[in-house]
Amino acid sequence: RVKSSNAKAMTFKLVDPYLVEGFINDDAKEIYLFTTDDLNGFSAEAVASAHATVKEDLTVKKNYNDEQVVTMVAHDGTEHAYKIIKKYPTKIPYGFRQESVRQLFNFEPVSRLGFPEYTVTVNPTLAYADNALVVSMGDGNAPVYLDPLTGVKKGEINVGSVVVGSVTNDEGGNILITTHADAGGVCSIYRTKSVNTAPELLHSFDNATDVPVGYHVKVHGNIDTEAVIVLTHEGVAGVTETSKYTKVVVSGGAVVSSETIDLAGLGLSWGAAPTNAAKVVPVSAKAEDGVMLCYYSRNIISYINGNGAIAAELDLGSDAFGANGNYNTNVMEAKSYNNATYAIHLITSHFPMWGVGPKLSVFDITSPTSIKDGKTVLANHNIEWYQTAAAGCAAADVVAGASADGFKIYIFYYDHNAGVIGGYVADCIDI
Repeated sequence: RVKSSNAKAMTFKLVDPYLVEGFINDDAKEIYLFTTDDLNGFSAEAVASAHATVKEDLTVKKNYNDEQVVTMVAHDGTEHAYKIIKKYPTKIPYGFRQESVRQLFNFEPVSRLGFPEYTVTVNPTLAYADNALVVSMGDGNAPVYLDPLTGVKKGEINVGSVVVGSVTNDEGGNILITTHADAGGVCSIYRTKSVNTAPELLHSFDNATDVPVGYHVKVHGNIDTEAVIVLTHEGVAGVTETSKYTKVVVSGGAVVSSETIDLAGLGLSWGAAPTNAAKVVPVSAKAEDGVMLCYYSRNIISYINGNGAIAAELDLGSDAFGANGNYNTNVMEAKSYNNATYAIHLITSHFPMWGVGPKLSVFDITSPTSIKDGKTVLANHNIEWYQTAAAGCAAADVVAGASADGFKIYIFYYDHNAGVIGGYVADCIDI
């Protein structure tokens, strides 16, 4: 009987403090770490082929910015060494790479982060910038920020004297912070690039409508250059619904226009925040490209083109999405990334105690009318959730943003009523 001399590296990955998958080139006996991240102080894991073992203790943390070696030892003792090389990646021409999608975390935020109980009425919004996931409850308290890779709470952001209504992020590394304004009040939009730097005023406008505004803001583009900011107005519970949103246009890094638009002529109207108000999102950085929106209990994503007409719709009550009256559908986001534009939608739960949980869908809307096809490029319609006691406040948000180097896209979601916060990452690395 002859012992085998074969030994291959089947998998290799950095695992602590977070996951970085290695790409194995077996012919060259090299393993590539395609990333721009700082890889100093990582431990790793490797799997060898049948009857082979890994020689090194990979739990010992090393500096993988520098070339390292991992050795596969065959059954007969023959050693096959692989060089581990960090390589600066190039991009695929379009969008994110499907094979790179992975979940970062998904957990219950009340006990772990000290978030409000599901019975408390809040107006949650999210932002990703400055390598931080910012979470605002819209209750006047300073938003907190989390490690975007692990969900670990890091602290409160510096908001100066601003009483926060909502937060979001643009595509230029800016965090936008709004105040909340009742009818006749003043709504202000602030900006900052750091969770530690107090925000500066970007724009204020008089809320000349009969309904409030400021609990929901979305932006497409980069406010340092060109962007569209949309603030959705909210109805007043027991008094009136509304069909209004305010659109703020940025060009050359400055606000050039601000107008309130009424969609009542399209037969669209929604109720009060946080559960029944719509979430209107701009589909690009160009004002003429229009917006998308969805709300309970119509449960239809509508694309409103630049002419103010409904150009395409997707019924979320269809079998593919199953959004009946037990779900809330007013949580949306849209961002551009690596020549593609994505709409991110989170169907949230009114009744988690009935087995009704959140559903995440990501659509390619580079052509916005394609939303009608309902084709997802990323979907998790079985997100694990952790609050099953009773119905609470069906409030939620979803946000997307790219890493500073542009290679990764992050998607984060928070369902207050179902008691879950989570995130995904994908990349556009050409391997």
